[in-house]
Amino acid sequence: MRLNVFLSLSVAMSRNQAKFFIQKGRLSVDGNVVTDPYFEVPDDSLVTFDGKPISIASHRYIVLHKPPAYACTTRDSTLPSVLSLLQDRKDDDYFYFANVLGPEQTGLVLLSNDARWANRMKRRLLTKPRVFVVHSPQAVADEQLQTVAEQWEASPDDRAAPTLTAEREDRRSLRLKTARLDIPVILETLGSAGISVDTLHLQQIGRLQLDDLDVGRYADLSEDDIKV
Repeated sequence: MRLNVFLSLSVAMSRNQAKFFIQKGRLSVDGNVVTDPYFEVPDDSLVTFDGKPISIASHRYIVLHKPPAYACTTRDSTLPSVLSLLQDRKDDDYFYFANVLGPEQTGLVLLSNDARWANRMKRRLLTKPRVFVVHSPQAVADEQLQTVAEQWEASPDDRAAPTLTAEREDRRSLRLKTARLDIPVILETLGSAGISVDTLHLQQIGRLQLDDLDVGRYADLSEDDIKV
């Protein structure tokens, strides 16, 4: 494996950044400073960065069922982070979010300690349909359901049609499918139709669903298993 690839897989940085640090003489292989980014690292070599041994990080890819009153942040001054739900998380393990839900929202959250994967996935998710389940404290009338569709279609925003479908789950619940994760606009549209929202729950992104994953629980998957 080339040294710049090894460094980028061991420390959260791009290959161009790794190339820069290597050329500055900050990498050693088996005690010898190496400034060639394309140096082939033998499998059993000891690689150090600024004098500290490094190794290729084992990455985790997690699907989490977010409960309410948790924040999708690494730190939050008022609410606990969803990272506190990861019982086997190491203290020095830094996670990145591929998608974010607000504290009052629940449902599917993707995160990983692989920064490049999280960034790639974040871009991919922009084009994937989402399925939300909306629970209202009051019964939703047929007229309100029709108004939701009309309000969305009449919006001046540039949205590729069809971008929102609304179906009744029961008297007080709706299932929304949209091609964009624009939660504030969804809430605004529901409010314009006079629909109060108790909870907004993200059930599905593309082909990926929560299935039987309980609230507050998570599943470790391989990178290949997360298909959206």
